[in-house]
Amino acid sequence: MTASLLQVPTLVVEQRRKLFELNNQYRIFDTGGTQIGVVEQVGQSFLTLLARIGTDLDVALPVTLQVLDAAGSPVLSIHKPWFSMRLSVSRPDGTAVGSIHKRIRMGKARFSLLDATGNQIGEVRAENWRAKDFAVYDGSSNEVARVTKKWRGLATELFTDADTYVVDLTPAAIDPLRTLALAASLAIDVVLKQKDY
Repeated sequence: MTASLLQVPTLVVEQRRKLFELNNQYRIFDTGGTQIGVVEQVGQSFLTLLARIGTDLDVALPVTLQVLDAAGSPVLSIHKPWFSMRLSVSRPDGTAVGSIHKRIRMGKARFSLLDATGNQIGEVRAENWRAKDFAVYDGSSNEVARVTKKWRGLATELFTDADTYVVDLTPAAIDPLRTLALAASLAIDVVLKQKDY
């Protein structure tokens, strides 16, 4: 990702409000409310679109998200294949940053953060059963970031799937962990929260 997004210590990732969500779209803000990026779903097939309209299988569908900076230039790509709880994260030129894997387990949700060679460099742990707040840890179990779901108001929460996540990054969150922490806020939404009423 570009330095402008990575140097911001706190990012607000806000999913766009829609009564019928046919594709994933997010806006990224700094804490002052300045929009510093967007996330757009790209390459959605007609079959996937039909599945979104007619079923509640959103978490099983393939998703490719493109993170764009404030100028509209691509800076990051996140891809989840069919029936998968793994997301690969890469730069616009195709260079792998790493991946995010949801673990199959009882209890609070957990995600493993892997670097481009497949080595685990961190973990995302839900802090409550409803999976609203998450802590991001490095390989030594030091907290380096926090992802918190924020309340968007009664109408938004009742009638849409739109979520807002605040990503707080510490100076200890260095790349690729820093980039994966931002991608984790999108992974949480795509893997856990679609059609989560």
